[in-house]
This record gives sequence, C-alpha cells and structure tokens, in this order.
Amino acid sequence: MKKKTVLSLLVVLCLFLVTGCNKKSNNIISNTTWKASDSSQVIFTDKDISWYQSADNHDDNYYAGTYKFYRGEDAVKHITTELSEYNVTNAELERLFNSSKEGYEKANFVVFDITYSKFIVNGESKSILKPRRPWYGFILKDDTYLDVANMNTGTYYKFTKQADN
Repeated sequence: MKKKTVLSLLVVLCLFLVTGCNKKSNNIISNTTWKASDSSQVIFTDKDISWYQSADNHDDNYYAGTYKFYRGEDAVKHITTELSEYNVTNAELERLFNSSKEGYEKANFVVFDITYSKFIVNGESKSILKPRRPWYGFILKDDTYLDVANMNTGTYYKFTKQADN
C-alpha cells in the first residue's frame, strides 16, 4: 500500500513539474506585435519590449527594454501601489470604470510597467533621462486593440494587434 501511495505521489509531482515547466506565459501580450496609429511598431517578448519608429526598419530609431504587464485588479493594484508617485487613486479609477463607454471597465484595464535600457536615433545610442515609462489604459476588441497613455507625458497611443509571432 505504501509503495502505491508513494508512486502515485511521485507521478502527480512529476506531472505538476512537467506542466509547470512547459506552462506558456499567461501574459496575453507576450510574443505579440502591435502597430500604432502612427505606423510605428511595438514587439513584446516574454519580458522585453522593442518600439520601432518604422515597422520596416528594426536597426535604427527605436527604444528597447523590459516590461511587466498587469490587467484588471492586478493593474489597479500595481498602478495605485507600485506606481504611487503618479498619484492615481482607487477612487479615480472606480469613477473611470463607472463612467466610461463600453469595454472601458476594470476587467480590460491594463498597466505596462516599462523600463527602457536602449535608445537608438540615427544610428547613435542616446541616453535615456527617464527610463521608466509606464503606460496605462485598456485592451479592447477581444484583446486586439490597445488604447493606452504614457504616464510620464500623457501621450495617448492606439495599437492594433498584428498576426501572432
């Protein structure tokens, strides 16, 4: 009896480890490409972001760095705690969710906590004065459209998801 129990536990543990190791990222942004309304292109891998001025040129005029992605309640928590220097409150967000048009609700609320480490302009590496550039906004249209704002500048970006990488 003990052997069966130990063997069963080992099988369950092995299955848990195998499925955990092969688990695909639950980040819906991971390994996607997005085109902005200005024809620039953003590519997300599991942890990295690259934003190219032109989708046709990935060798020049771009930012690159890392990002963390949050959605729904996790996004609300991150923006109000980890990004508290931007003074976004739960009350403000609740007013936004309650007064917005269809789709602009908590479930679709997103935060990208971006830190750029590379900035290339006209073939030259430039310094980045403020490398942390979080975005917040909404993911809409069955997760194929981003309506986000840069929290440092207030600039709005609209991105359409391209074919999966």
